[in-house]
Amino acid sequence: MSKKDFKGNGGELSTFLGADAELVGNLVVKNSARVDGKLKGAIKSENTITIGDSGTVEGDITGATIIVGGRVTGNLIASAGRIVLEASAVLTGNLRTVRLVIEEGAQFNGESSMGESHTPSPSYAPKKIVLDEKRVEEPKA
Repeated sequence: MSKKDFKGNGGELSTFLGADAELVGNLVVKNSARVDGKLKGAIKSENTITIGDSGTVEGDITGATIIVGGRVTGNLIASAGRIVLEASAVLTGNLRTVRLVIEEGAQFNGESSMGESHTPSPSYAPKKIVLDEKRVEEPKA
């Protein structure tokens, strides 16, 4: 397959990890990426990240849009687009996204957080608590 076969809303595919490849370490790419092999480490992109049916990732995934067809053990964060769990997907971890699509047959074991913004509003932001003038306690995470 050529790069053009994977071109879509996330831009041209710049990184491809084939089904017979295994990578240990973190992967940071500017354009879209596709994993059909094994990745032990985090992956981050400004565009779309696709985990194919034969792909496995043990680590966090951060991208504008994330499409999972394989197995992921880690957290997913889609900053601008959406997360798609295809029918063959197995996700063990948490996810944050604006939009979420879970196809029938997908397995998702974790927690989800959805909405336009993933940062606390100012009225609910953690604040320092002054118990006395000499001691300041930080909020617990």
